[in-house]
Amino acid sequence: MLRRLVSASLATSAALALPVALHAQDFRWSGTAAAGSEVSVGNVNGNVTITASTTGKVEVLGTKHGSGRNYDRLRADVQQTARGITVCVLYDDNSYCDDNGYHSNNRGNWGDDNWGNARMDLEVAIPTNLQVSASSVSGDVSVTGAQGDVRANTVSGDVRLDRLHASSVKANTVSGDLEVRVDELTGRGDLSFNTVSGDVTLFVPRGFDADLSMSSVSGDVNSDFALTVGSMNRMRRGNVDARIGNGGRRLDVHTVSGSLRLRAIN
Repeated sequence: MLRRLVSASLATSAALALPVALHAQDFRWSGTAAAGSEVSVGNVNGNVTITASTTGKVEVLGTKHGSGRNYDRLRADVQQTARGITVCVLYDDNSYCDDNGYHSNNRGNWGDDNWGNARMDLEVAIPTNLQVSASSVSGDVSVTGAQGDVRANTVSGDVRLDRLHASSVKANTVSGDLEVRVDELTGRGDLSFNTVSGDVTLFVPRGFDADLSMSSVSGDVNSDFALTVGSMNRMRRGNVDARIGNGGRRLDVHTVSGSLRLRAIN
């Protein structure tokens, strides 16, 4: 009886573990790209997570979730082009991926065909000598440890950028918050953040210099840095034009119902 119970328990554990093992193999890819080129990751329904590679290669893992008659047709694709590497999630036989991202020949909306029940999350490890562009329509976008020019966009979801060593950063979301931490600013590139319904929280080094331009319908500014409003700058309801430190780099923030929190990294 004891042997039967142990055997049954092991069989049950194996049965439970099997879908997880298979699930983790939905999509895997690895390859290399020339230094300075761009890795562009685009999703429609699912999260995008970018981390720093420890192998010197671009490594892509796609994991499917949900159900529905179209679940098995959901897949990822990687294209290597002169510009770098493009990663897309494809939803049917009429969609394709090229160096400009995801395209579909269907006239209808992807969600009209029960795609809302199936999604794929993308996890991509990228060497720090490559540029990063990450986007999703319905999902969160997270980028950690990237360098150079960093781009991140989503429509319905949050954007979180952490431990960046960036020359420029551009991030947008419609329904979600933006949280950005730049440990080191390299070059003189600009910072640009846009939300409709969401706050912008920006962490930067204490020696931060920028010219701030912010417009908001119902948001405000909470800053660890002194904002200097001179003859060429202004501060009024809904709009702020001010200098931080010695200025120079542009910091553009546009929200509808969100505030800007500007924090100094200790």
